[in-house]
Amino acid sequence: MNGKKRPIVELTVNAPQDAAWRAISTAEGLHEWFGYDYDASHSGPARPAAGFDDEIRSFIAESEPHAPDRVAFDDGSELTLTAHGPRTVVRLVVPEVAGASWEELYDGVAEGWRFYLEQLRFFLEREPAGRRRTVYLAGEATGPQVAEIVGAGTRWYDASLVDSEGHLISVGADLANSEATPVNVIVTTYGLDDAAFTALRDRWASRWAPVVKNPEVIP
Repeated sequence: MNGKKRPIVELTVNAPQDAAWRAISTAEGLHEWFGYDYDASHSGPARPAAGFDDEIRSFIAESEPHAPDRVAFDDGSELTLTAHGPRTVVRLVVPEVAGASWEELYDGVAEGWRFYLEQLRFFLEREPAGRRRTVYLAGEATGPQVAEIVGAGTRWYDASLVDSEGHLISVGADLANSEATPVNVIVTTYGLDDAAFTALRDRWASRWAPVVKNPEVIP
């Protein structure tokens, strides 16, 4: 590394910097938008933490907060906040590595963080009430298959939509791709009781499992 850094993900959130700071620098805030729910039975190479709570603990332990505008990580990357009046620009900044291009090093990192930061934007802008709970769906499918499963909704920025029940649907798939590739979807809910959440999870599983190859539904 040579000390040079650049942003690879950037978005503007219609929320003040202090609210964004609480969301990215505290365990309580991170639980409201980061990642998705899973437990030790779902851990493995793709999920090295022993569940979502452990992943949040690792996030806190492996980062250094610099209030009110920067969280620095052990790998040299940073999550930064820049206030613009009532809005906040959120950036993921990463270090350059000699002998490698930004794209070959960070394409996957950028995709994952873009996914999660849209969830941050939803939490900060919509201010949903109640406990956050998620359904994570993964497997192999074509873009049109994923589009049909997800269905209609209101567009939420780049790769997400809000369904008729007000849940955020984050789509990790190229919907124009007619070839089957690894895809994933996170359904983010707030304020559902156990019965309502179980019913929602079962509805998604019943649509996902028959269509997608090697389907995974968590929880």
